[in-house]
Amino acid sequence: MRDPHPAEEPLPAVDTRALRLPTPFTGLRVVDPGWTSAPQYADGIFVGVAEQEALWRFSAVDVHGQVRWVAERPAEDTGFALTADADGRSLAVLTDAHQGSGTEPDTVTATAYVLATGEHVWGPVEVPGPQVGPGLVFARPSEDPAARVRSRTVLDSTTGRAVPSISDSSDRVVGEYHGTVLVSGDHTLTALDIADDQELWSIPLAEHGEVIAAVDSSGTAAAANGLVLLETEHSRGLLIDLRNGAILSDTARDAAADPGTGAVVILDEAGLHATRDGQQLWSFTVASDTRLAALGGALVYLRDDEAVRVHNVITGEVADAYDPTGTGTILVPAHLTAEGAALFVGKGSRHLIVTLVPEPGASG
Repeated sequence: MRDPHPAEEPLPAVDTRALRLPTPFTGLRVVDPGWTSAPQYADGIFVGVAEQEALWRFSAVDVHGQVRWVAERPAEDTGFALTADADGRSLAVLTDAHQGSGTEPDTVTATAYVLATGEHVWGPVEVPGPQVGPGLVFARPSEDPAARVRSRTVLDSTTGRAVPSISDSSDRVVGEYHGTVLVSGDHTLTALDIADDQELWSIPLAEHGEVIAAVDSSGTAAAANGLVLLETEHSRGLLIDLRNGAILSDTARDAAADPGTGAVVILDEAGLHATRDGQQLWSFTVASDTRLAALGGALVYLRDDEAVRVHNVITGEVADAYDPTGTGTILVPAHLTAEGAALFVGKGSRHLIVTLVPEPGASG
């Protein structure tokens, strides 16, 4: 069924006896939604996709491991996005490809549902092509990258209607972030509030050059927490504070925010740095292959090739996040939620959710 509907059965629990979870997550129930690609997260709910024969099965799973709804789409489907309407209500927008007589889809439509319940909000509305993102950004297929960028359409997350002032503009649409749209043009980067049709801020980009694309960061909710990482003509890592347009770094490789402590961790050419309220907490150099895995619960998880390091985000000191006497495969979080649940990627790219629910028989 294309529209969201209740799941037929609960998610299976994962046997964690051969796995080493960080200490804060020991004794919690782990579930496997069966997703075959990285999920998105907003407002206490993950949404992911599992490929099942000729269908894509979308499912929304909350931090307690409960399946809120599922929906099926043909395998020709063209993606999904999580956003928020003018009232701050989180939405899931699913696209649907309607096959024509040729090999290409005849039309593509987008439909919005309440993230928490699957209730229909608007749509289906026809869009020019696949969802290219970030957010509610769609474009008709083209072999010319410049044409793909400049023919983008942005939908109003509240109404589902195209935003004429953005979609008809010659400016480059960078992405839509929960009701805020970034556009690049005339050597400036501008943030626009769709609901109020107002400019939030605008900054010059002359020394950085035109924006080429938004870059995925390690935290699936980094943009929701106010961070946007961009690639420009002269910078591969322009890190912007989405709230005010402040440039936090122009050599950033990754960044993440911890909603619990308010700390921001930036990995750039100079090393690893943590700030809070504009004040630097700590800074140190790291190896060139260091990667930022996740940030949350006052801990920052790093990967150095196959090694794992954990630091306290406030002090920068090394933290003992794993039981040193434990055995089994170490699992490193890929996303930590403000509620305390976490997403881990296990063997075979299994996307596992550590819920807020204790395992049966767990003490505490």
